[in-house]
Amino acid sequence: MTRPTRTLPRLRALLAATALCATGLAAQAAVLILGAPRQPNGLADVQAKLSDTGLLGGVVDVFNVAGDTPTLALLSAYDSVLVFSDARYASGTLLGNVLADYVDAGGGVVEAAFSHYSGPLGGLAGRFVTQNYDVYTTAFGQSSCGALGATTLAASPLLDGVDSFSGGASAYCNRVNQKAGTTLVASWSNGEELLAYRLDHNAPVVGLNMYPVSSDVRSDFWDTSTDGARLMANALAFAGRLNQVPEPDSLALLGIATVAAGIALRRRKA
Repeated sequence: MTRPTRTLPRLRALLAATALCATGLAAQAAVLILGAPRQPNGLADVQAKLSDTGLLGGVVDVFNVAGDTPTLALLSAYDSVLVFSDARYASGTLLGNVLADYVDAGGGVVEAAFSHYSGPLGGLAGRFVTQNYDVYTTAFGQSSCGALGATTLAASPLLDGVDSFSGGASAYCNRVNQKAGTTLVASWSNGEELLAYRLDHNAPVVGLNMYPVSSDVRSDFWDTSTDGARLMANALAFAGRLNQVPEPDSLALLGIATVAAGIALRRRKA
């Protein structure tokens, strides 16, 4: 089975995340990009953009879901995942089922374009769609969606540090509608939904209606001089519930956990 491309050991990231939490900063132990791009460097581009924000604790892994479907055991090593496509998934149904299982187990999901697509290439299916874990109805793609438009919840942590966003010359998005039980945060300048979420399952699910690969890979994709990477990083932090600062008692518990982890490592090496 395909293994994700790793960047840092998970334990090191956990200790780093603990230290960041202690200073009151949002931290992420690990996130996984589940992508099926057509662009050969697409996954590496999204990985680099998210890592460069410095908001995700240093661990940003990738898994090509055009060739394989991850197991729940694999996903459970991550706090949140970003799923997107421009090519057919290995199995949209199996991927949708395991993502629903992952949310049930407490893992956060960010669903980006074109995973909402209902055209010939297909999109996500299975329980994630049929049992309403997703944020938007499936629909066809469209171009010329523009840039960041109206913000319904300007103070949302999903928009923290997002001063501008442009989809580039093509400005791809999906023509979607929100499902019941979701909350709209921001729209594209052409009026299509850009960013929304739902909190009625065991973990947040964020609908980010943009294609994650940037203009560094193809010039008409989202403009890297704007805050597309920050949008994606904020969504992953929100879905993983890592933009919440722990209370003092929680910080003490984190410190104890860090010490325990160190002791466990020493014993394992002995």
